[in-house]
Amino acid sequence: MDKSNTLKWMVLTAMMSALITVVTMMIKIPSATGGYLNLGDFVIMISVAVLPFPYALFAAGIGSAGADLMAGYAVYAPFTLCIKAGEVVILYLFRNHLESSRRWIPFGLAGLWMMVMYGFVAVWLAQSWTAMLIALKGDVFQGLLAALLATLYYPRMVKLVSSLNPKKTP
Repeated sequence: MDKSNTLKWMVLTAMMSALITVVTMMIKIPSATGGYLNLGDFVIMISVAVLPFPYALFAAGIGSAGADLMAGYAVYAPFTLCIKAGEVVILYLFRNHLESSRRWIPFGLAGLWMMVMYGFVAVWLAQSWTAMLIALKGDVFQGLLAALLATLYYPRMVKLVSSLNPKKTP
């Protein structure tokens, strides 16, 4: 792999990570769990159209954890890093559906992953299983909204990226 190609992917990864951070922080709707709803998950889901797997993984984890740190939710940052990276893993495991009419499957699974994992984080932090119900109530809208938007906009993003750069692989 030549160095200019590596540099290109590093720069795009940094830009996508920053975009995830900014979008996550820009649209903050307080939730009942003390956290907030945002469109960061939508940007994470769309990032798989822009970046190869390891770069999307990095951008999702760092961008979202950075938003937690800057927004004052540092306790969630390590969990967020893993949960958001997990969303990317799910999208890549089911990537064969992304180019079909069944693209809602990987996006829905990624949203479900996020909801359930933050539920377990709430249980761990609160030391109560009741916390999962509260967390799920707060995260269900964010997960569904991100999956719906990603399902609708992913084809447009793929078309845009392919018109700008026909080679996605590093």
